[in-house]
Amino acid sequence: MSEEAIVSIAERFGIKVRGIIKIRNGIYRVNTSKGKSYSLKRMSKRLSRLRWIDRVLLRVRNSGPRLAWRNPQTSEGRKPYVFSNKGDPYVLTRWISGRIPSPRSLSDMRSCGVALARFHVAGRAALKGKFANSMIGTWHSTFINRHRDLQRKIAKAKRNGYSPPISRFLQQHGLEVLHYSNQARALLRNSGYRSYCNRALQTGVLTHGDGGPSNFILNAEGTHLIDFETLCVDLRAYDLYRVIFNSCKDYHWDFAIAKAILNGYRQVAKIRKTDYDLIQVWLRFPQTTCLVLSSSDRFPLNKSWLQWALASERRIGSFLQQLHKYASRHSS
Repeated sequence: MSEEAIVSIAERFGIKVRGIIKIRNGIYRVNTSKGKSYSLKRMSKRLSRLRWIDRVLLRVRNSGPRLAWRNPQTSEGRKPYVFSNKGDPYVLTRWISGRIPSPRSLSDMRSCGVALARFHVAGRAALKGKFANSMIGTWHSTFINRHRDLQRKIAKAKRNGYSPPISRFLQQHGLEVLHYSNQARALLRNSGYRSYCNRALQTGVLTHGDGGPSNFILNAEGTHLIDFETLCVDLRAYDLYRVIFNSCKDYHWDFAIAKAILNGYRQVAKIRKTDYDLIQVWLRFPQTTCLVLSSSDRFPLNKSWLQWALASERRIGSFLQQLHKYASRHSS
């Protein structure tokens, strides 16, 4: 999309644009003639979902958590979204200056845990009536579908359907990867998930859906949550898993990182034994291998990345043992 088109979209929110900086596809930093900066972001075309996201986030931000979302009391925040000429909805939020937290800093990770817990507490209070956009109760089918997808890709490797190095690697290690997937499914069956879901009114929370260091911003004001296109209703264990996974996977599964996140969360809210059990379910599933097999710019499908992914899956065994010990000391 041309810069002129992006300027046109931004100005429909009532701001005077001085400059545009592309962050990545669909996300732009907009600078105004008054020296203010905003984030302009393309959102899902499903308007019902976008309206729901806007509605619940406005309730949540009134409860105190720091969120990168519109303020309807300002002139630029009066419109929840505008459309591009192609019909894509865009949202405008205040640009949060600061830095992305580093998993190398346990203080940063603790701050992320605190911010996530505050979001969950406020988000739980913001849910009213029948839950919309709920993922509660879907985990069993999700794991079945992901396991079948792994089976298909490993079967393709047995037919030499990939390049020789990839096919040989999956022929050699495919059963190990499927074993981890089966372990995750067994953990889920024994986790108490179904009874937790039956009490969804007590256990369901508003979840970010894709938590990780890149979706928090730290500055002098505190810790802010950003990027809400994956917002849904689920169990808080899923959000905790996402933050732990995205913080630890590139750092050799150092449990100190997860411990700092959990310690921060526990400063605000208790974590139950079932929550820990459900976090372990997701961590045991070979998600890193799935990311590589899906192939992307971030995780290209080649032998080197498959070796990295398998090494990551193997480290998780020790990581889960440490998590189990932590849970036995701190679960409510």
